[in-house]
Amino acid sequence: MSKKITIEPVTRVEGHGKVTIHMDNNGNVYQTRLHIVEFRGFERFVQGRPYWEAPVLVQRLCGICPVSHHLAAAKALDVIVGAGTGEGLTPTGEKMRRLMHYGQFFQSHALHFFHLSSPDFLLVSTATPPSET
Repeated sequence: MSKKITIEPVTRVEGHGKVTIHMDNNGNVYQTRLHIVEFRGFERFVQGRPYWEAPVLVQRLCGICPVSHHLAAAKALDVIVGAGTGEGLTPTGEKMRRLMHYGQFFQSHALHFFHLSSPDFLLVSTATPPSET
């Protein structure tokens, strides 16, 4: 008799998630799936809007990494307006973007460690076991 273990919900991810583990009769895992629903439809919010609004709109895609989305949209706009080729940004502009990215990197890692991961490590004894079918 094969066994299926479902861990639901997986909470420390953006979107909704679950893990399904299928085991054979000997208890060996033969299939594991991570299910994450990522689609949010934000692409539709940008359509028909002035192009310069894109960085401000897409930074709301994710509560964990808004600066990364903002900078990606800004780089896309650089290409659209012709600044993404040739000379590009001024040295000050490039440094400002790098500083924003490094700040996001630092904040994201601190958030992940102290808020998203630590409860799993510190509260293990109070966790409920996954459902088994």
